[in-house]
Amino acid sequence: MRKKMLFLLSVLGAASMLCGFDSAETAESILEKVSENSASLESTSSNFTLNCDLSIDIGDGETTSSIAVLADADFDIQAIMDPFAASVDGVVTLSTFGVDEDIIVKTYMISSDETVDTYAYTEDSASDEEGEGTWTYSSVSADEFNMLSLLDLSSSIDYSQMEDLGLTWELDDEAEEYEGTECYLLSAVIDSSNLRTVIDKTEELVGTEASDELGLDDETVSLIEELLDGLKINLYYYIDTATYLPAALIIDLNDTDLTSINSYVTSFAAGYFDSEDSDTTTTVELVINDLSMTYTFSDEAVEAITVPSEALEAVASGEAESLEDIADELTGTEDDAE
Repeated sequence: MRKKMLFLLSVLGAASMLCGFDSAETAESILEKVSENSASLESTSSNFTLNCDLSIDIGDGETTSSIAVLADADFDIQAIMDPFAASVDGVVTLSTFGVDEDIIVKTYMISSDETVDTYAYTEDSASDEEGEGTWTYSSVSADEFNMLSLLDLSSSIDYSQMEDLGLTWELDDEAEEYEGTECYLLSAVIDSSNLRTVIDKTEELVGTEASDELGLDDETVSLIEELLDGLKINLYYYIDTATYLPAALIIDLNDTDLTSINSYVTSFAAGYFDSEDSDTTTTVELVINDLSMTYTFSDEAVEAITVPSEALEAVASGEAESLEDIADELTGTEDDAE
């Protein structure tokens, strides 16, 4: 009798833990509720992490040398919807050839009826003393950069439109737990074929080709498409069963096939390192040990986003360089104007 009672209690306990999971839901119905509930949010708070663990294996037919390429990123992201304001605060850590480098990044975007002002701070441990980074500044007309319209556009994309983009979500049959929260788990795959569809649809939407915006010729575009041939991005979207709000989004590229990229790099290396009378052929292989990104969402309300006084002082004193001037220098526009 005691065993039966314990068994019954365990069953009831398990059932109570899954009380938020509705087996009648579909991927489409869940995403519709997520869109509806997200649209009513006055602010959002999330964390983004990147884990990049790659190795470059260089061989000559007899021996192989491996170079580790490591990169980690951790960013806290906050946003207030109306009037739109956002902040990004985090650090990127790079490591290769045994040398570590930390890059601190802080960005603040503040909008008004007239302008959208952006303040960006970077501090690189490889070139800057601690606390002596660089502020940059940009101010554009709100008519040119209407963030609320962009947010409304992204939130208005429904399930059928996602399918048109080649993005098909599958709902897991059982509830999944993510950091203590019971969730619906939706999964999808982006590969080279539906990535091309996404690009085409986006170009239709904005009325211009991405290659034109980036200044790429047809040959370069063809090469990029060839190198992306083995691309595979696995998406795992965790939705809180109680609130129908995102809990996390995991972006996993570990199944990407690098055959095309490795073939191209090896051909380039052979032409660069190997002479006609050489008996050896240099091979180069890029290996993905882990390449993944995670967005974790919080229900914590964002009360205010304030630009630090040092950023305002840098702009007022002229120490902060204009992002527009930097862009002109990089593109050569400034020289052309002269």
